[in-house]
Amino acid sequence: MELKHYATTTPELLEIYKSLSRQVLISFKSINHYLYVENDCRIHFYNCMTSEIETAVLLVDLLVEIYPNISVIRELNFQTEIEMKIYLNNKLSIIANNIRENLFHRIFLRFESFARIIAKDQGKEQYSLLQTLKNLITHLNIDSNFQDFATLLIFTRNTVHSEGYHTKESININYNGVEYQFLQNKPLAFFNIEFVVYLIEEIDRFVLAIINSDKISKKVFISHISTGITNTFID
Repeated sequence: MELKHYATTTPELLEIYKSLSRQVLISFKSINHYLYVENDCRIHFYNCMTSEIETAVLLVDLLVEIYPNISVIRELNFQTEIEMKIYLNNKLSIIANNIRENLFHRIFLRFESFARIIAKDQGKEQYSLLQTLKNLITHLNIDSNFQDFATLLIFTRNTVHSEGYHTKESININYNGVEYQFLQNKPLAFFNIEFVVYLIEEIDRFVLAIINSDKISKKVFISHISTGITNTFID
């Protein structure tokens, strides 16, 4: 299996994350008219989501501004200029991939928590997250296409348990006119920065659909699990 990787520069990555940040902030502002309080799970989700994306923006901006001019790298000894370039490019690729994958997984865990809180409030939570999401889609009468998105999202996320490889039987998942192939014991050929950003954008749309649904939008308060917890930092 041949995987093709297209180079993306750090300035290009920065613009991708900045664009995502602007889009999610617009979504966040769109629910302000509901006047939910700070520890409501709907506000909590968007506070966390925007913070995670802003952190990715900051990290990539640091790469643009200072990499590779940092002390740890200056202390290394390279035999040739080519050796140094190979090392720097490899490390930059690893750092960029770590930022991308960390962002995806952190937003996923925020999304799972949000979805389970909403489902529990509605009496629709199941042990399986996929079944929980499908229950919500039906119960809240939102776009049924999110059923396929939920499947795509869960199958993608589950590869974290096997270093990015799909270990179950091969399956094709169709969503929005695109067929995604999950081949047994193979990595996901489509997993790149564009796909990750697309998943996050669709999570954003999914969450907005849940919040704007008739049953959820009218709820004055849905508590987040962290309500009542305070953090004290000791010097």
